[in-house]
Amino acid sequence: MRPVEYFKLANDFFLLKKDRPYILGLVITDLCNLNCKHCRVANIYKQHMPYSEIEMHLRTYYLRGARFLYLEGGEPYLWRDNYYHLEDIVHLAKKIGFLRVHIYTNGTFPLTAHPDFTWVSMDGLAETYRTIRGIPIERVLSNIFKADHQRHGLIYTVNTINSGEIRKFLNFVHFEFPRLKVMFFFHTPYYGVDSLLLSQNEKNEAIRMIIDCKEEGLPVLNSKAGLQTIASGLYNRPMKISWVVDQTGEYPCCRAYGHPEVCKHCGYSSGVEIALLRSIRLNPIKEMVEWF
Repeated sequence: MRPVEYFKLANDFFLLKKDRPYILGLVITDLCNLNCKHCRVANIYKQHMPYSEIEMHLRTYYLRGARFLYLEGGEPYLWRDNYYHLEDIVHLAKKIGFLRVHIYTNGTFPLTAHPDFTWVSMDGLAETYRTIRGIPIERVLSNIFKADHQRHGLIYTVNTINSGEIRKFLNFVHFEFPRLKVMFFFHTPYYGVDSLLLSQNEKNEAIRMIIDCKEEGLPVLNSKAGLQTIASGLYNRPMKISWVVDQTGEYPCCRAYGHPEVCKHCGYSSGVEIALLRSIRLNPIKEMVEWF
């Protein structure tokens, strides 16, 4: 993009605060090789989004203003369409003009695609990980080690099973993967309050732990302001600057759009960080900007 285009994008996002799609989340498949305790969106239709449909959505949302893309599933590394693979979608998005392409993966497949950033879900260590995701963690750790040259981070979704392992997990990452940081999400009950949902007191306690770890220099990517905002619940959602598209439709913010109870318990910390960024509170998220 030319400088004038960057200026217009920043002007629309920060000053005019236009509610156009800036971010597109594309669910390219609902197929997944795992059966995680917290997931209710995998293997429902057991199909991939065709490459032609993916291209249509990318071009449509680019024309609507989207410049940032994340690819998700299911498990994106399972996606195929004849001779097309995940890397072909990354190349297509870059060719169309998307500035940043991210992939969200469970990390059980070699990280062979080359997006701008890869997020690997890892919600605990050893038995905790096995309890949540049903497999040993060693394969994921091996794939992360082998992809050391790529830019990636970890997603730890806090729930009632793993909330007590936050510090232990961060210490592990600090010593074993010194280049990585961890973004903490919180369990979101898509289909009603469940046993994995933290109470408000439990969430506040987990947030205090994460902030303490961050202040001690452990690899927390969330900003302190973002974590405090999640604890307070005082932020606007849903956000219409981010859209999710899957094979059932198009949704502002996330696929639970229109369900106030889900919004109430929303645990997507990245959305809070984006909201802070848009309010031009740059200092609390300075390290996130530097990291990306």
